[in-house]
Amino acid sequence: MRDSHPHVTRAPGQRMSAMRRRWWVLGFVLVGCTGALPSAGPAVDAASVETALPAETRLAPDIGVDRANGPGGARSDGTGGAIAIADASGATETSGARDANASNRVLIYAVTTNYRHDSIPAAAAALSQAMGKLGMTAEIVGASNDTNKADRTRFTPDALAQYGAVILLANDGEPFGYPADQEIQNLTNFVQNGGALVGLECATDCYGGGFSGPMDGHPKSVPFHTLLGATFTNHSDFGPALCTKVGNHVSVAQLAQTFRTADEIYAFTDFRMDNQVVLTCVSGMLPGMVRPVAWYREEGAGRVFYSALGHPASDWTGPMDPNAESRLVEDHVLPGLLWSMKRSP
Repeated sequence: MRDSHPHVTRAPGQRMSAMRRRWWVLGFVLVGCTGALPSAGPAVDAASVETALPAETRLAPDIGVDRANGPGGARSDGTGGAIAIADASGATETSGARDANASNRVLIYAVTTNYRHDSIPAAAAALSQAMGKLGMTAEIVGASNDTNKADRTRFTPDALAQYGAVILLANDGEPFGYPADQEIQNLTNFVQNGGALVGLECATDCYGGGFSGPMDGHPKSVPFHTLLGATFTNHSDFGPALCTKVGNHVSVAQLAQTFRTADEIYAFTDFRMDNQVVLTCVSGMLPGMVRPVAWYREEGAGRVFYSALGHPASDWTGPMDPNAESRLVEDHVLPGLLWSMKRSP
């Protein structure tokens, strides 16, 4: 069944209610955090996000306000709640980390149970090809309709130990099955013990996100969203957008300072304060609303990289902006993957 916006197919048996249809035309805001695991940083206060960003990329004042951090929304570490912005070199490596270089195998997991982006096959193929040129082997699960089935066996401790990294590619719904508390905990342990995790596109909508949550009818998985660093709440209509990199982290160093694309620009809640934002975008459908779309973070001995770009299949096979350095794979996702694996781009 084709959705009302381009590039998305709903999984068999899924129908959209009238109320859920109205969600597509609601205003989009980034609202506050409702809770997190003890190891997570507190949720971002939107006013502090605006203060932390460069003047030319200030967030619109109605992007949302969080009051979950205690009086005044201040962080316990004394930083006053300002969102972390990437520096030029990226974060330092954690001593004693599990060596992600020990394995050249990368799991690309693209299983969906609700919405399914038409770009998934192109994205999986492009990532696999790019990794192959660097001597890495991609194991792809769920990139085709025939293989789009939850595979819990990929998320046992022994199975995860075989991989240098796990890529969650445009997942939606409950891709590990339900319940998946143990699989999510195993993935968290994998990262905190030194593994690499890359989340792409709408993976933050899984297990209780803004669209999947009401469709599945199950409580939100706080551990899942804590690991990825945010929860998807909504998005602009698909259309033109202007993106600006923040800092010069390796995941954006090769991108032009600003570039144009066509995509859905996501809004998030439960946004961790220790996410290091490297890319923001403004949708032409919502002028002046600057939203973070890519970030990285140290997670225990491991690393997490996330990018919400890549909705159209064409982004995975050519530049997002033909007039600027903006290759999604070579200039953004692949460097982010290599950073998460503690390898040089």
